[in-house]
Amino acid sequence: MNKPLTLKIFITVIVFAIGCAKQMPPRGGPIDKTPPTVINIVPEPGSTNVETNQPIEITFSKRMVKKSVEDAIFFAPLPSENIFYRWRGKKLKIEFPDTYKLNRTYVLTIGAQSSDIRNNRMLDSFSMAFSTGAQIDSGQISGTVYSRSKVEGTLVCAFLLDNNGSDPDPSQKLADYFTQCNQQGKYDLMYIAPGKYRLFAINDRDGDRRYSRGIDGIGLTTRDVLLTPDSMVTRNINFQTTIEDTTLLYVKSVYAVDQQKVDVRFNEPVRPIDAEVPDHYFKITEETVPNHSLAITSCYQNSKDGSVFHLLTETQSPVSYQLEAMNLFDLSGNGIDTAYSAALFSGSTLPDSIGPVVIYQSIVDSSTGIQPDTSIKFIFSEPIYQPSFERGMVVVEHKSGAQIAAEFLWRNPDQVIFDPIFPLKFSTEYLITVQPDSVKDVSGNSLQDSVLSIYFKTLSADTLSAISGNLIDRDQSASGKIILKASSEQHRYISTLEKPGAYLFDNIFPGIYTIYAFRDADNNGIYSYGQVKPFQPAERFVFYPDSIKVRSNWPNEGNDIILEK
Repeated sequence: MNKPLTLKIFITVIVFAIGCAKQMPPRGGPIDKTPPTVINIVPEPGSTNVETNQPIEITFSKRMVKKSVEDAIFFAPLPSENIFYRWRGKKLKIEFPDTYKLNRTYVLTIGAQSSDIRNNRMLDSFSMAFSTGAQIDSGQISGTVYSRSKVEGTLVCAFLLDNNGSDPDPSQKLADYFTQCNQQGKYDLMYIAPGKYRLFAINDRDGDRRYSRGIDGIGLTTRDVLLTPDSMVTRNINFQTTIEDTTLLYVKSVYAVDQQKVDVRFNEPVRPIDAEVPDHYFKITEETVPNHSLAITSCYQNSKDGSVFHLLTETQSPVSYQLEAMNLFDLSGNGIDTAYSAALFSGSTLPDSIGPVVIYQSIVDSSTGIQPDTSIKFIFSEPIYQPSFERGMVVVEHKSGAQIAAEFLWRNPDQVIFDPIFPLKFSTEYLITVQPDSVKDVSGNSLQDSVLSIYFKTLSADTLSAISGNLIDRDQSASGKIILKASSEQHRYISTLEKPGAYLFDNIFPGIYTIYAFRDADNNGIYSYGQVKPFQPAERFVFYPDSIKVRSNWPNEGNDIILEK
């Protein structure tokens, strides 16, 4: 036998085999951005009289990231707590240790978070149903989840309400039906049995399919949903999500600024208080002689930081004081932690010798395009002796020198609004002048700034426009004001209606606007997201479905908004 020839043939075969084993896809070309889909499933969607031990076999259009699929698979009802997943290429086989129950509709949902190995996600959740009996439940609930954060993958959970009236707790119990939102927040719960349901939207950060208060975002509906044999489809069940604040308020620090001022800082912003009765919220006593108190003459909340309060006191002594806070709540309604409601601070003997400064002004020098109905706001570093500022500030028309008549509105001892009695003129130059020597704080110190001079010009009359329409409420028994908000990238306007009817956003800048409205049922001036337990429904709201383009001097009319029941 010719050994050299045999060896050459052997080497050639090996090289060829290795080359085949290392075949790679051609480099270059377009990036794969095609979303995966389900191309086949057993049993077929809509199958009836399915065997109680039938496994589920799913074929995808592409190879999938296994964990992304397994984490996004939902069964309703769940046949067993244990699920076995077996993968082979693009195919997934799902088995349960327990059998299905007879005469029951089962719903399988593959959530939109499922992705292929190129990280392309499914466009929408996929749902199918089969039945171990002769028919399939046909209930359907759909809507949209609105969120300030990423909404894709948010769980929408439906709990069947029992007859005893108990509230389902999504933090303890798994829902009867699940689905996931797509990138636009749209969801569709399908193949639901007749009954009354309570829905929640959960941004399930830890992936346990339960609600973790203070961690997961939560959205509540404005009402429960009733599906009956005669009415099995309900649409426009929408949510706004928020993260519930579970942290109690507590005193973070206390500091004597001078011999008659004390600053108190909390861990988070505090709900506004009645500043006319400071003793209802704060108490200062000597540490060693608790029956010796330090009188608080007034207090106010910082105009820019709601977690800070400024207290004005009688003259302090150089001793250790204890401040105690009470009857305070954060913006979510959580009270103060009584274990951390007090703090010690050292009294100061230093007089107030530092003059105030302007820390905020709503119009800066050389501004143009100012609206004629604008008010002018100033915030100072400390309380101002109000008559001194009202005498020291002058606004005049630049060319004529005519002085502008206005009211001075003091929102806080450190904040004032100059509110012209009549609107300013269009396309006109104005000058604000504040003489620092004439403006003093409550201790008599003059304003630190040099002469404050602010020039500005109002916009032309043909710049502004308007949005109008009618607000219709389907619930004629509803009460509470209706608050509407029109927002563009640069501007935001608020309008309030006492009852349904015509609305108008007048004198607004051109732009592309979205409109949002809600019925303020509890009359607190802000949107109320509801409460999980004890259950409190969210306030009804609506996002106008279309963006509204506003052009200068061209009002956009007829934008009717419907608030569903």
